[in-house]
Formats: sequence, C-alpha cells, structure tokens
Amino acid sequence: MKIRWDKQYLKYSLYASFAVILPILFFQVLDNIGSLLANISGSFSWIRRVLSPFIMGGFIAYILNPGVRWFEKKLYREVTYINERKKLHRFLSIITVYAILLGLITMLLIFVVPQIANNIREIIQRLPEYDRSTRKWIANWENDMGLNNLYNIAEYIEKNSRDIFDIASQVLEYLLNNIVSSIMTVTSGILNFLLAMIISFYMLSDKEAFKVGSEKFLRAVMKDETVDRARDFGREADELFGKFIIGKSLDSFIIGVLCFIGLNIMGIRYSLLLSSIIGITNMIPYFGPFIGGVPAVIITFFDSPIKAFWVTLFVLALQQFDGLFLGPKILGDSVGLRPFWIVFAIVVGGKLAGVLGMFLGVPIFAIIRLVVLRLIDQQLERKKEKKLNNTL
Repeated sequence: MKIRWDKQYLKYSLYASFAVILPILFFQVLDNIGSLLANISGSFSWIRRVLSPFIMGGFIAYILNPGVRWFEKKLYREVTYINERKKLHRFLSIITVYAILLGLITMLLIFVVPQIANNIREIIQRLPEYDRSTRKWIANWENDMGLNNLYNIAEYIEKNSRDIFDIASQVLEYLLNNIVSSIMTVTSGILNFLLAMIISFYMLSDKEAFKVGSEKFLRAVMKDETVDRARDFGREADELFGKFIIGKSLDSFIIGVLCFIGLNIMGIRYSLLLSSIIGITNMIPYFGPFIGGVPAVIITFFDSPIKAFWVTLFVLALQQFDGLFLGPKILGDSVGLRPFWIVFAIVVGGKLAGVLGMFLGVPIFAIIRLVVLRLIDQQLERKKEKKLNNTL
C-alpha cells in the first residue's frame, strides 16, 4: 500500500513542531546563559591576554603615527642627505618620536608621580582636620540660623559629611596604593611593554605594507565597490577619531600646564595634583573642566575660602578660554556633532563604560553618526536610481 503525503498537513506539522521546539530552546538558553556568558568571557579574556602585546602595540602605533608622519614630511624629507636614502627618514622619524615619548614617561615618573603621591598622602593625613572644620562650620551655621534641633538638619548634614570624608579617605588611599604599587611592580609589565614597543615599531615601519595587504585581502573576498567605500570610510573615521583624541590630549595638556602656573601664582596648595585632575578631566567635553574644578575648589576652601573663590573664578576663566579660543584652534569642528548630541554621547558613554565611556563617547558616537549618514546616502542614491529607471 503506497503512503500518500498531504503537503499541506506536513507543512502545518512542521510549523507546530517549531512552535514547540523553539520556546524550549529559548528557555534552555536563558537557564544556562550565565555559564555560556562565563565561558565566552573566559575565552575572550584568554585571547586578550595572549594578544595584549599586539593590542597595546597597535594602540601605541596609532597614537604615535601622526607624530611620525609630521617628522617624516616636515623635517627629515627636507634634508637632502636623508631624503636620498630610502626609508632612512621613516626610521629617524620613528626614533625621534620614541625618544620624545620615553623622555616624557621618564620625566613623569621622576618628577610628577612622586609629588602627586605626596599630595594625596598629605590630603589623607589632613582629612580628620577637614572633618573637624566641617563640623565646626555646621555648628556655627546652625546657631546663626537658629535651627537648633529643627528637623535634626544639622545632625543629618553632620552624619553625611562624616560619610563623605570616610569615602574620600578610602578613594584617596586606593589611588595612593595603586600609584605606589604601580611604581613598585612596574617590572611585572615591562616585558609586555617592551614587546608592544617593538611591535609598534614594526607597524609604523611597514604601515604601507599592512595597508596594501589588507586591501588585497578585502578585494579578494569582497566587491571592489564595497572595498572602495570601506577604504573611504576608514580614512574618514581614522581622521575623525585620531584628530579628536590627539587634539583633545594636546588641548588638555596645555590647560593642565596653564592651570598649574595659575594655581602656583595664587599660592594654592597641592597645585600639581589639582591641575593634573583638571587637565585629565578636561578630556571630557563640556563637563570636564567643571568636574575637575570641584575638588580643587573644595580642597582650597578648607585652607582659605577667599582663595577658593579665586580658584572658582580662575577655573571658569580657563574653561571659557579653552571653549572659545584654544579648543577651536586645536580641534576645530573635529567631530561635527551638535552640542545636544555631544551631551547625549557623554551621558550614554558614562552610563555604559564609566569614565572611559565619557572620554571616548563623543568620537565613537561621531563614527556611528558617520556610518548612519553613509547608509542614508546610499539608500537615497538607490531610490533616486530606481525612480530614474521607472521614469525611463
């Protein structure tokens, strides 16, 4: 007897089977998602450890590449003896940039880091004094305002101020311990750093070869039109990201130096530490100078409220100078984002990745914007071509 298959019945049976099997699989994945994520995280962690010298080397090469390019084009190629010898100007450019980098790191470790550590240590020792001054100020304020025992306001403020000083002490001790331990255990990471420097040297020396090889591979597996678009996008993204990171770093360094000079002229204690905080936080657009200015004003206030007032005015003036003159001169319109989207990128980046997200949120969002604009342009071109074909 020959079996006759009803195709319609078979189709509905398959649909019903999928309707039962897929939810079961979905719930099984949810039940085991913790172990799955742990395994994936462990695999990525292992890969990251193995490739860390290459990742670090690529990052160093990317950061140093503009400097190498400048020395190569603006300095060494102008010297006839060097320009006549192929690759010599590239080698000398890389060596010059490396010498500058190592000199800056050496100066940082010898002169800046120990003084910042001493400033943090001194602030930790003075925290009980700051706490007593705060309690005394609260008590005087309570008596002057006649708020004795009114809703226990003073007691509430005093309790919270004590918690704030305890947290500040823990944070500062953590920073101090990390600075000291980083200096004491620098030899543990010296091998990775040396490997990264060597890898970055070869990356910078053979960057054209890497570029040509990557393009050949892409053309072998993708359409030429797609590769051309990817190359143009990569060039724009590199210019956008590199210009922002390097330009903003230079801008923040100048602001930190100007802040250090200004605080020293005003006779502010811990001027190096405070100017370093302001310089680093200046990497965050808009909010950075104010975030860095808050600890400077608070710490100075305990020494002298008058000086704290002048520090507030100085930080505001410095922020205006950076926003109206220095920043536009160095960066220009490097990211092409409106203020609303810059604030959006900072807030979202901070929520997703903390301080690092606030630093990198703007350039990453600008690159995402670039991708979206390219996709919109392509879609509009397709619609235009389709419309023309229909009219013909």
